[in-house]
Parts: sequence; C-alpha cells; structure tokens
Amino acid sequence: MKPFHPTFGQRLWPDGLRVLQVYALPDLPEGSALHTLFAGLRESLADFPIVPVPDGRAHITLDMITSAPADAIGDADRRELAHRLRTAVAGLGPLALQAGSPIAYRTGVRFDLHPDGQLAVLQQRVRSAIHRVCGDGSTGYPLGVLHMTAGYAAADVDTDELAQVIHRVRPGHAPFTVRRIVLIEVYWQRVAVDDADAPGWRICWDTLADIPLDG
Repeated sequence: MKPFHPTFGQRLWPDGLRVLQVYALPDLPEGSALHTLFAGLRESLADFPIVPVPDGRAHITLDMITSAPADAIGDADRRELAHRLRTAVAGLGPLALQAGSPIAYRTGVRFDLHPDGQLAVLQQRVRSAIHRVCGDGSTGYPLGVLHMTAGYAAADVDTDELAQVIHRVRPGHAPFTVRRIVLIEVYWQRVAVDDADAPGWRICWDTLADIPLDG
C-alpha cells in the first residue's frame, strides 16, 4: 500500500483547492451495525499509519465537478445544480445496502457495497444532472465500482499484514440505508500521523444542499 494523495479529476489536488462534489451519505446512528463496524475497523487501524474516516465524514462519492474549482462556480449555478439534483433523484430511495468486508487496496481501506445496482443508477442520474448545468465535459471523475472509504494511508503499509488484521474485525459486514445525497464543497486538511514521514490527509466539506432520495 502506498500513501494516499487526493486528486482533482485525474491530477493531484493543489493545496487550498475546494471542489464541488456530490456524495451519498449513509445512515450512521450510534449503536447501528455500520457504526459498530466502523468503530471496530478504526481500532484495528490504530497501529498503522492510516488516517481513519470519522463517522461524520463517512460517504460514497458519486461525482465531482472537475471543469472548475468551487470558487469559479457562482451562486446561480449552485442553486440550479441543487434543483437539478433534487429533480433527478426524487423517488429513487431510500436504498438498502450492505457494507463489508473491509478491503485493503492500493492507498487505504474501503468497504465494498452490495447490492449496488440502484446505487449505480443514482450515480448516473447525478452525473446527468451535473451535465445539464455544467456541460458534458464537466465531470472528469472516473466512474468505477462504488465503495465507501474507511481510511487513507499516510505511508507505505504492508498490505498483507493489514489485510489479515482487518479480516479479524467483527462483525465484518453491516446493513445500512442511504436516504439522502449532498451537494458539497470539499477540501482536504493535512494531519500528522504516527510512523509516517509526511502528513496524511483528512477529508472535510461544507454542505451546500441536502437532498432526500424519497422527495
């Protein structure tokens, strides 16, 4: 495993950049199965140079506007984006999903998600809504298998050792529900990490619109 570096589309994220993105947010009440799974996984990561994702920043990335930074997208376009997103996703949810088992991948730890068919439909509707406002070339974020990241590596990690440790986390799976998406302004903060020569990255955001899927 190699250190994680955030990307803006397919290039490295410049310091200080803020970007508009759309995330699906999981229901994560204290005591829920997903809350327990996240807590157990964070405990297992304590001896590794990995920045864990806190409960309040758990998310599923649906899309990113890469044609312009956030400060170049005006209030009128932001309002239109929120309107188009509400129209595009109304009545699509809530979505019942399962997270797990946790997977060690090339720059961190993530949860596989299942079943992901309706989640993929949601992602395509979000992309179409963005294109109606910002144009077809506005989303350089590569679409792939949808997932939920649980931690970002801050240094090289022995993936085999990490995989064995996170495999012991129980429960290894958790049902959860997605009831909303958010239009947000994302930025990254550098954080000190034990046993890492360089700081790691912590995701942060400001919410611009909270959009229910059952609207």
